[in-house]
Amino acid sequence: MGQQRAADFDAGAGGHPRGPGGRSGGHRSGPFRAHARRSVRLRALLTHVRAGWQRHALVENLGLGGARVVSEEILTAGDPVTISFTAPTLWDPLVLRARVAWVAPVTSATPPLRAGLAFEHKSAEAVFALYELIVTLGYE
Repeated sequence: MGQQRAADFDAGAGGHPRGPGGRSGGHRSGPFRAHARRSVRLRALLTHVRAGWQRHALVENLGLGGARVVSEEILTAGDPVTISFTAPTLWDPLVLRARVAWVAPVTSATPPLRAGLAFEHKSAEAVFALYELIVTLGYE
């Protein structure tokens, strides 16, 4: 496995730049990401922990720290969710706990809406499986 360059990742999508000029160091004037994101188009199963619903969602970007999803259901910042990925590199679905970090304003009367998820990793194995999925996506 080779190292991934920072330029290979979508670090500023969704209005959350890593910092001035896309760098992670220096003065930060707004929200930033601790981990870069890769632009993707994946289907995932999104589960709202409190409400109990499950819906397919489109994942637009993915990183070790979170993802941006498009959902037909209404989400609110702070909502606990799980997101499940299936991929050829995984024997079983990869299920990650997350919290909704932000929700983009809905521009029409009906969803879909975009939301940012911040992963709440509970095991090193899940982080490694996510890392392998992200690296594999870079070679498709």
